Amino acid sequence: MKLKLLATVTASLALFWLAAPVKAQNPDHVRQLLEANECEGCDLRNADLFKASLYRANLRGADLSGANLYEANLLEADLSGANLSNANLVNAEMYGADLDSANLRNADLSNAFLGRANLTSADLRGAKLFNANLGEAYLLQANLSNADLRRSLLFRANLNRANFSGADMSFADIRDSNLQNAILSNTRLSKAQLSGTNIDAANNVRQADFERANFRGTNLGPGVCVITTFPDCVLNLE
Repeated sequence: MKLKLLATVTASLALFWLAAPVKAQNPDHVRQLLEANECEGCDLRNADLFKASLYRANLRGADLSGANLYEANLLEADLSGANLSNANLVNAEMYGADLDSANLRNADLSNAFLGRANLTSADLRGAKLFNANLGEAYLLQANLSNADLRRSLLFRANLNRANFSGADMSFADIRDSNLQNAILSNTRLSKAQLSGTNIDAANNVRQADFERANFRGTNLGPGVCVITTFPDCVLNLE
C-alpha cells in the first residue's frame, strides 16, 4: 500500500514538474537587462520580457530562445548573433533593429514591425511572419524557407539571395523589392503584389505558385511566363 502511494505521489510530482513553466536560466541577467538596458551574450532563455522597454538595448549574442517578448519595444536594438529561436515576438516593435546572423528559427513574429531592420544572413526557417511589416528591411542571404509570410509587407526590401523555398507569401506586398538571386523554389506567391520587382532575376521560379499574382509593370523571365496566365507578360531574353 505504501509503495502504491509513493508511486502515485512520484507520478504527480513528475506531472507537476513537466507542467510548470520553464524559468529563465539566469535571473540576474534578466535584472541586468531591465536595469542597464545591456546584456551582451547573456543567458535569457525563456525569460519573461512581456512588453519590455528595450529601446536600443545591447543584446548582441544573447540567448533569448523561447523568451516571451510579446509587444516588446526593441527599436534599434542590437540583436546581432542573438538566439531568438522559438521566441514570442508577436506585435514587437523592431524598427531598425540589428538582427545580423540572428537565429529566429520557428520564432513567432506575427504583426511585428521590422521596418528597415538588418536581417542579413538571419535564420528565419519556419518563422511566423504573418502580417509582419518588413518594409525596406535588409534580408541579404536570409533563410526564410518554410516561413509563414502571408500578408506580410516587404515593400522595397532587399531580398538579394534570400531563401524563400517552401515559404507561404500569399497576399504579400513585395512591390519594388530586390529579388536578385532569391530562391523561390516551391514558394507560394498567390495573389502577391510583385509589381516593380526584378522577379526575372530570381532562382527556381518555375516551381513557384504565382496564381493571380500582380506583375503589372514588371519584366518577367520565361520561367514566370510559362506558369502564369497574367495577360501582360513581358519576356526578358537579354
